[in-house]
Amino acid sequence: MMVAIGTCWGNELPGRGGFIVVVWLLAALAHADGVQERYAQRYRAVSDPHGLIEDVRKQLDTHSETPPPAQERELLWLMGNAAINGNDDAALAEATLRLDSLAAARDDTVASAAAGFLRSRHDIENGDGDGLSEALRAAAKMQDLHDPVVAAWAKFALCDSYTLVEDARNGLPLCQQVQANYRELGDTWGLAEAENDEGANLATLNRAAEAAKAYERSRAHFRSVGADQLVVMVGDNLARMYLDLGRAHEALALSQASLAQEQAAGRVSDALLSRANIARAYEAMGRRGDALEQMKTTIADAQAAGKDGLLPDLLQTRSGMAEKAGNSALALADAREVIRLLADRRSPALRSTESALEARYVTREKELRIRDLEHQNRLKDLALKAAQAEAERQDEARRRQALSGLIAKLIAGGVILIAVLLYLLLRAQRRHAVELRDQALRDPLTGIGNRRAFLQRASALVQDRGDPRQASHVLMLIDFDHFKRINDSAGHPQGDRVLAVVVDYMRETVGKFGHLARIGGEEFAVLCPRFGAEAGLRLAEVLRAGVAALPLPPDVPVEHVTVSIGLALLDGVRCGDLDGWMRAADAALYAAKSYGRDRVVASALVS
Repeated sequence: MMVAIGTCWGNELPGRGGFIVVVWLLAALAHADGVQERYAQRYRAVSDPHGLIEDVRKQLDTHSETPPPAQERELLWLMGNAAINGNDDAALAEATLRLDSLAAARDDTVASAAAGFLRSRHDIENGDGDGLSEALRAAAKMQDLHDPVVAAWAKFALCDSYTLVEDARNGLPLCQQVQANYRELGDTWGLAEAENDEGANLATLNRAAEAAKAYERSRAHFRSVGADQLVVMVGDNLARMYLDLGRAHEALALSQASLAQEQAAGRVSDALLSRANIARAYEAMGRRGDALEQMKTTIADAQAAGKDGLLPDLLQTRSGMAEKAGNSALALADAREVIRLLADRRSPALRSTESALEARYVTREKELRIRDLEHQNRLKDLALKAAQAEAERQDEARRRQALSGLIAKLIAGGVILIAVLLYLLLRAQRRHAVELRDQALRDPLTGIGNRRAFLQRASALVQDRGDPRQASHVLMLIDFDHFKRINDSAGHPQGDRVLAVVVDYMRETVGKFGHLARIGGEEFAVLCPRFGAEAGLRLAEVLRAGVAALPLPPDVPVEHVTVSIGLALLDGVRCGDLDGWMRAADAALYAAKSYGRDRVVASALVS
């Protein structure tokens, strides 16, 4: 769970022009629950988001005097963060539109970046894949500004965006830089936020012990400024680490406390994540039924609230729970939905845009650092040259010109060399990726496709219904009869030899008619596209008879092995989807076993 808190550009709003009246300060402090005054308004964006939104509107709409740009920008930033925390899209739209208007009217780059960061966070939380690109564009606008407070704010906003999209590779180092900036500025609140994001990035990298320490530091800093509700919220993040560290009861208590607070404040996204953490705690405590029911209601509420950005994580969590509980149909359905959501969100064009923006941001950061170093060197050179004669200065200039030409040539050569090396590395990585993808779809013992390869092919066939007048797709489930006896009597190595011999025969027999895959220990599947019932039964009988007559190695303690085969058609009536198709073939296989083994049974024959 991300702790969504408005990060200000300063410790408190300036008091120029009488714009921030005593009523505003009293209202902010009245809702701050004892938090230090300098952080009261940031705290209120979390603890009372809807109240803060109303107060900001009154300040902006009813006061006769136009506030200074810095004050207006600060108020709108707080309002936007409160709107995201309170799930108020109308208030968020108002805040970003006013920031854009301020940016256009006053040429205020910081206001423009603030609007971009608010849109980025909203888009990421709601599943819009362009959210990270928006954050990178906003951060790029801030790179030429040298105000340390603004620079720290912009870096944290980008760190927060990377953390929300679980890009720990970029997020973790940036969050650690921001912590150093906030320590120098003496901003305890900002430091606590950055430590919370550091914990989230470490959690993404599965470094649970380190993440727990980062969350504990964040809670300690929030506690030191009196932000008790933030202590509870970060506790929900800490709860997930406690689960990974085997401390389920502590995790449950932290998540329940966080949920009660989030529901009272109307923070929909945070409440959904706390409910998911409670379900994880239930599962860790052995309460799988409660865990699945909790996830069911959580996912339904996330869909109703339009929180599409949270759905992949919630569905993946329930998929894992369902698989452990033996509900393979639900696990598979949730896994497919996760894949669909992520594919929709991360299109190739969008990934290319994000990569380009990241490269531009990093390049500009380096340019600015080089410019600062060059500026310092120029000052030293000028002091030295002032004491030298005109002739010596001219000679130095000539030497510098020659050296610059040499450096330019060396740099050009280095760039070419690096480009060649990068090309070779990329080509090797692509080749390695192809090999890994092939290995991921192949059974290491028999060399045929594995369960994943089978499910991919089967799903594709289910989608390809084609002309109903064409022959139906055929699925055969094949299981060895009494194969355990071979393993028990002769050992698993001999059993593996028998599997290899039989698989070689079945692969040759199936040939171009279909695809053979190993989906279990001694369980295999054959998919025959557009094959039809009659041809499918003939092929199944050939396989059964051929295996029964197959000679085995002389040192195997059995003369022959037999298989039972269950066959089902994807006819759109009995079998309309992959789950139904699999169940029909499995029922036929079970019937073949029940009728005495070593036989073929079609699903249409099973009552």
